[in-house]
Amino acid sequence: MKPTPFNFPLCIILLGMILGIVFQDLLHGIGLFISLLLCGLAILGIYFCHFRIKKFQREIIFLAGISLGILTYNVHYEPNRSFHYLHKLSPNKEYSLLGTIEHIKGRQVIVSVLPSEREDYKEKIALYLKDTLGENTLGHTILFHSKLSPITPPQNIYQFDYKQYLEHQGVFWQGFPMAYEIKYHPCFSPLIKAKQLQGYLAASLSHYPFSKETVGVLKALVLGVRSDITPELYQQYINAGAVHILAISGLHIGIITYLLTLFISFIIPAKRKGIKIAFILAFLLTYAAITGLSASVLRAVVMFGCYSIAYLVGSRRARYDSLLLSAFILLLCKPTFLFEVGFQLSYMAVLSIVLFLPLGERYRFENKFLNFFWDIIKMSIAAQIGVLPLSLYYFHEFAGLFLVTNVLILPFLGIILSVGIGIVFLANIQLLPHWLVISYDFALSLMNKIIEYIASVERMVIREVYFDAISLWLCYLALAWIIIYMKIKKVKFVYYFFLTILSLQTYSFYIKYENTKTEQLIVFHQYKKTIIALQQGKEATFYLSDTVAIPQQLIKNFRTQHQVKTIHCKAIKNILPFKDDFLTIIDDTFYLDTSYPTHYLLLRNNPKIHLEKFLSNIRPKILIADGSNRPFIVEKWKHTCQKLQIPFYYTKDHELIYQLVH
Repeated sequence: MKPTPFNFPLCIILLGMILGIVFQDLLHGIGLFISLLLCGLAILGIYFCHFRIKKFQREIIFLAGISLGILTYNVHYEPNRSFHYLHKLSPNKEYSLLGTIEHIKGRQVIVSVLPSEREDYKEKIALYLKDTLGENTLGHTILFHSKLSPITPPQNIYQFDYKQYLEHQGVFWQGFPMAYEIKYHPCFSPLIKAKQLQGYLAASLSHYPFSKETVGVLKALVLGVRSDITPELYQQYINAGAVHILAISGLHIGIITYLLTLFISFIIPAKRKGIKIAFILAFLLTYAAITGLSASVLRAVVMFGCYSIAYLVGSRRARYDSLLLSAFILLLCKPTFLFEVGFQLSYMAVLSIVLFLPLGERYRFENKFLNFFWDIIKMSIAAQIGVLPLSLYYFHEFAGLFLVTNVLILPFLGIILSVGIGIVFLANIQLLPHWLVISYDFALSLMNKIIEYIASVERMVIREVYFDAISLWLCYLALAWIIIYMKIKKVKFVYYFFLTILSLQTYSFYIKYENTKTEQLIVFHQYKKTIIALQQGKEATFYLSDTVAIPQQLIKNFRTQHQVKTIHCKAIKNILPFKDDFLTIIDDTFYLDTSYPTHYLLLRNNPKIHLEKFLSNIRPKILIADGSNRPFIVEKWKHTCQKLQIPFYYTKDHELIYQLVH
């Protein structure tokens, strides 16, 4: 009996692997030993199906993928290792430690702890220094003395979860050392050596008369260094829908791979496929090294490396196989890639191009020039179909003129990128001619001007779009029905598509309706400040202790999440009416009159009161302390309220804020 052919086994095992990684990241419910056991059982199941019943079972393959995802996550999860500092050190205590500097971003330094003579512990810690270190300190050792504590979780709703982000990078604790010493130490880490090479190449460009904005774009375009780009210029690229040009990813590696393939076709015979593959892979790995071996570049190199191998070998399904294989390899090497926005956007863009680009192949022009621009338009639209839901979910905005930007910039990006690589090489060996500097500076300045002009059309930039996880999944479900219809050609999937779109619209209208009825008062946590938001339907008022430094990002996030039309900013008052009650704010300048309502009290700016005596006359329903108070005073208030059995809320506690909101 011949075995029944199995459809897309790698796709199914990859889907199971993704599910296993997500499950383990959320719950951490299965230990390393159990995950090994599950993988063993899955292998036995596959063996039994293949050699005994002579038939592959999709369910067994899928379960094997889930088991592999859980096992991979556990293997790479640093706290599972016995030598991790979480098992050796105590939180909120001071330590003198030695570590290797692996990453520098402003005053934040990621340090890999080195084992001492007494203890054998390792892994990464985030240090926040008083000064900014130079890139030349990468790979050196740092001796520091600091209190170490877990990474602070988000202290306000709508805030980016930086704690989770760092944990996915293997960083679990942080420190604020007052004293430290940098020591030279030879480092043999490929990652650090690559970052040092990247910094050296970037520094070599400073010896030539590029303009400030031009050299920033050049460093970002070729080397992946974006620190020299001004915030204004970067925002213009975002508004024009061209920010992907400044982030080295699949677009850049794809262009380089395409140009390399054309080049080696002229110098290497067609029969020498092995030499061609080796040449492409060697160049891509070299380019990854000069860009600091960043995660985005490595992802793209693996993706297009797999594609080049499949294409040159002659695989008819090179596009699909390379995409699945590269994702499988990357998640096998680092499962937390799955949670990076860049990983999701890159693979969704490529997958969307692979699936939807053939639809445009039916329409061609007789003119080759028109076909060239038509190909760019097709590819841009196809990529945007896949990434638009993710872009709305993460960034809540959409550049309406992205198509215009791509048509104007992408035809010349290959030339700009290849010449830029040549310029970096010539600058490194100090053979860069002046005429080439002037010409390239003019070209990049022209590109910046085009971007600035497109970005100036503010009406075409759609901002503050409410898009949550439910909207995201409904969008991709609708796209899935379209893809299935394209393959199977059954009308019922068209009905499913329109039903999903109708569900998305209904959900959107429901959220808007709920927001119009919302009445809530939120006390935010802000260091040494008081911020209170009072929302009534589509209108909200922010009461601020500092009306000069208005928290624009917080207000923007609030407006987006609650679809508020109008927001007012006012100076804080001691009595804030809310529904049928009041929030009474007590600070050092306010004397509480018992004639005022005292159900909801907020303490701010360390008021000098004897709280137990103060509460003996009143019995508030809730007592709140915000970030303007000193932590040790808040702790005293907390114990006093516990003694008197009065509910006490500290805004630093995210869960308590969440309860107050709801």
